[in-house]
Amino acid sequence: MRRLISGMAVGLMILVCLGCDPLAPYNPTPIAIVVTNPPTQTPTPTHTPIPSPTATLTPTQTPVPTTVVTPFPCEEEKGQIIEFKTNESAIANENLRYRVYTPPCYFQTGRRFPLVILLHGLSYREQQWEQLGLIDILNTNILNGSLAPMLVAMPYLGEIGQLNQFPPQPSYEWVVLEELLPALERDFCVWEDAAHRGIGGISRGGFLAYSIGMRHPDMFGNLGSHSGFYPNTADIPAAFNPLELALNSSALQEAGLRLYMDNGASDSAGPSQQLLSSRLTQRGIAHTYVVNATGEHDNDYWSAHVSEYLDFYAEMWERDYNRLPSCAEPSP
Repeated sequence: MRRLISGMAVGLMILVCLGCDPLAPYNPTPIAIVVTNPPTQTPTPTHTPIPSPTATLTPTQTPVPTTVVTPFPCEEEKGQIIEFKTNESAIANENLRYRVYTPPCYFQTGRRFPLVILLHGLSYREQQWEQLGLIDILNTNILNGSLAPMLVAMPYLGEIGQLNQFPPQPSYEWVVLEELLPALERDFCVWEDAAHRGIGGISRGGFLAYSIGMRHPDMFGNLGSHSGFYPNTADIPAAFNPLELALNSSALQEAGLRLYMDNGASDSAGPSQQLLSSRLTQRGIAHTYVVNATGEHDNDYWSAHVSEYLDFYAEMWERDYNRLPSCAEPSP
């Protein structure tokens, strides 16, 4: 049986379930944690379980109401993948190729679309998200009107993305902010504001997405960490470490970011994600953290939840093509 838990009650229960940071043992019971308000008092200890393998998202904005979407603007039955096989990064001094999904009818409509940048895991390449079934889910759900149309960029991390190297050194953060994002906005009709941009990733990609996004809420309003792994080591400066940012960033409480984390109950990334969630909760920072009943740190788990990830990123976005801003005009 599933139980929906939200609001202040969840903010209190999470502190009980997770214990005291940072020594709480990892308890991989299936849960859906939605923190919407800071706790105002010390919670009374309780052993009531919180079973729920399904996330209940708590947005910081008013959701787009479900409406009947107007007829599809063209007869295309799928989107397209555009490959940038050669992309010599001046920052990284290596070829950081990337792939971009354009939704059905993108080229015919002349509209601006929300953008999601999805980063792969450490031992994978930029095709990982496609191998998880991302494209079929995008095509099906955009065409049936259950998912907002969007552009999805899938870049290669390269060697620089594997290094704990941060500004002012050449870094993957610089690659994203100074090379990739400007190229996407130059070559595609992108809705250029933080509320219509997302960045997320798997494992190492989740760490990078949170490190970049937490520090740049003016650039990305929607952050996803799917089995994100957060090492708390000396070679990650506090200013770039999501675990430290969750505790100490003065800007994070006012940023209004939409934050989502998930992992399976047997996932090796679970303890570090639980620690991050615990620290966010201590400061009353709204976020959703889901522990699914089954799943390890592998493609089988992530492929089973791709649809949920896309629903999170697109929840606040417009599904009707006719209501998207015109590409002929500057972005709102």
